[in-house]
Parts: sequence; structure tokens; C-alpha cells
Amino acid sequence: MDSLPLFLNKKELFNTLLAVVILFCFSVSYEYYKYKKITSYSLHVATVNVINIHEKVSKKGKPYTVLKLKNSDFTFYTVSWKPLHVKLKDSLEVGFYTSKINFYNYLKNFYAPLKFVHIKSTKTPNIVVSFVQNQHIDKLTKELYSALYFATNISNDLRKDIAKWGISHLIAISGFHLTILSSILYFLLRPIYSFFQDRYFPYRNRSADLAFVVFAILGSYAYFIDFSPSVLRAFVLSLVAFFLYSKNIKIISFATLFFTMSIVLILAPKLFFSIAFWFSLSGVFYILLFLHHFSHLHKISIFLLLHFWVFALMLPIVHFVFDVFSFYQLLSPLLSMFFLLFYPLSLVLHVSGFGGVLDSLLVWFLSLHVQTLSLVTPLWFLCSYIILSFLAIRLKFVALALPLLSLGLVLV
Repeated sequence: MDSLPLFLNKKELFNTLLAVVILFCFSVSYEYYKYKKITSYSLHVATVNVINIHEKVSKKGKPYTVLKLKNSDFTFYTVSWKPLHVKLKDSLEVGFYTSKINFYNYLKNFYAPLKFVHIKSTKTPNIVVSFVQNQHIDKLTKELYSALYFATNISNDLRKDIAKWGISHLIAISGFHLTILSSILYFLLRPIYSFFQDRYFPYRNRSADLAFVVFAILGSYAYFIDFSPSVLRAFVLSLVAFFLYSKNIKIISFATLFFTMSIVLILAPKLFFSIAFWFSLSGVFYILLFLHHFSHLHKISIFLLLHFWVFALMLPIVHFVFDVFSFYQLLSPLLSMFFLLFYPLSLVLHVSGFGGVLDSLLVWFLSLHVQTLSLVTPLWFLCSYIILSFLAIRLKFVALALPLLSLGLVLV
């Protein structure tokens, strides 16, 4: 099994695990306190922000609006049968009934019927978001780039277009994006810092100082996009990895991932019920599993094989939740590699005011007809697959068998 470089002996390991459990219990207890505060009366009044809107029509043909609302304490869904003239990021004062909200639903993001809703203030469009959106005419590309840069919600139509190609992970901001951004920032800042360091403070640690600046920028960016689950996981993992690196402790380890997961769940226990969070952790786990067994390969081989490895091994997990599948999704690893060029290029184009240059290509690509099938991972298969995934840490032949099992799910 992977070594546990964070701990010197079993006693320290036990004490650390105990501390994690205690801190997590305290965190959940605080959430329970907030839950009781909300449900102490049958009607709760709160100020919330609109983070998603869906206009729908009932089976009887009556239009209604589904809202996802959020404040610093909770996130919930509700429905309005009356016309609402609200937009994303608007601030609302709402009153909702709490009698049917239990603690489990509260942690998962609950549903509550509305008593009333008043618009307190309309969100002024952010100047940066507007700058990006104004470079596009087509609604699809406005949505696409807003989601890609600012983690905004996308429509069901665009979500389906993305899902049929198996590239949802490229649009939802995650550690993949933060890695690219941090590399770009380091590349741009290094010559500037080196110029001043060589003249005024040669005694400084260049890597440490640049890392601090990059983390500060990434942290500000993560705060700006409201710390989505995958971004929070990636940012905390980056901080943990840098701390371990500065102490000459092994970074690429399952212990690092476990430690990161523990910190994130202590900070935000509601993420235990976040699908995006567990998808993100699963992806990192399979990256570590590949490096654990195959880090001896040539760097080019690692780069090429890793994309196909992660795609293949994530298939059973993804399709336990989402059933949309097409054989074009097998191209997803190639599209992920292409994204490493597309993402920095799109950033340069948008910064220079030419973000719409690639719009016609993107609209053509997403509008291609792709026949989709329904692929669902059975629960028994998923449980067996997860057990085998953990066994694969010790047994290399099991690791080699995992892609075959995963692709067998598709072929069968």
C-alpha cells in the first residue's frame, strides 16, 4: 500500500485520524445548530442570492420557475408558479416553510415551498464577466465561456450537447483548469520576479515566493467563482502538496489525497453529498493509481496514457449517476489533450478582445448530431469496482484489469 509519509508511526496515524473524526463531528454539529436555527419556526425569512433559474412547463401546460437560492448558511431549491422577473445573482428576501426539512435534506440542499418573495436588489453585471460575454453574439458561446471561466450554470440544452461528447469535466472548472492557470501564471511571473530578485534580493527563495503569489491569485479567483466543490478540492490539494514539498515529504501519495479530503469535509461537510466533489476525488485517485504503478514510464507515454486511463476508469462511476453515453465519448481523452492548447489560447484571445474568433467552430462542433444511448452502472458493479480500485493500490495486476472491466461495461 501507498506509504503514509505524513506520520512517523501508527500511534501518530491513529491520533491524526481521531482528530479528523472529532473535527468533522464538530463541523457537522455546527451545521446542525444552523439547521435548528432555520427550522425553529414554521416560516423562515432569509436574504438569498439567485444562483440558478429554470423556466419549465407542467404536464397541464402551466409555466413555472425553478429557483436555486443560496446564502452563506444554506442552499435550497424552490418553485414559483407566479411570474418572477429575477435574474442570476439577484438578491431576494424570501419566506419559506420549514416543516418538511430534516437534517439530512438540509445537508443535501433541500427543497422548500415559498410563502413570499421580494426582490431586494438586482445584481449589476460584473465588469469582467460582461467583458467576456460581450465578445460573443451566440447565446451558446456566451454560456460556454461564462461556465468555463466563471463557473456559471449552463442550460440543459448546452449540458446535453457537452455530455454527448463526454467533455463535461472540461467545462466545469476543476483542478485541471487550476493546473493550467498556475502554469501560465508561473511562466509569466518567473522572468519578472527573476529580474528584480537578481538585482535587489538574491537571498530570497524564488520558487517559494512565486508559489505564494500564484496561490494568492488562484485563491482570489476561487473566491470570485464561489469555491465550487472541485475548485475547493483542487485548491486545498495544491496547498497541502506545496506544504509537503516544502518539508521534503512525498507529495504524490494517497495519504495526501485523504488528508485533503479530510480538510475539505471539515471545512464544508455539506460537500459529502456533492456529486461533483466525489467525481473530483475519484479522478485524482485514479491519476495517483496510475502514477503509483507506472511512473517509471517515459514522460510522453505517461502524458498520453494517463488521459485514456482516467477516462476509462471513471466510466463506471460517471455512468452510475449520468446515463447519457455515445461512442463519440471515446474521443474524450483526445479532446482533453486538445484542451491543453485551446484553454490558454482562448484566454489570450479574450484578454486581447478577440474571444469570438473560435465561435463558429464551437457552434459547429456542439451542433453535430451524435446518437446517444442509455448506459447505467448497476449498483453491484459499482461496489465491486470500488473495492477492486482500492485493492489495485497493492496489486498491480488488478490495476491493469480495471480498464478492461470498465470498457467491458460499455461493450456489454
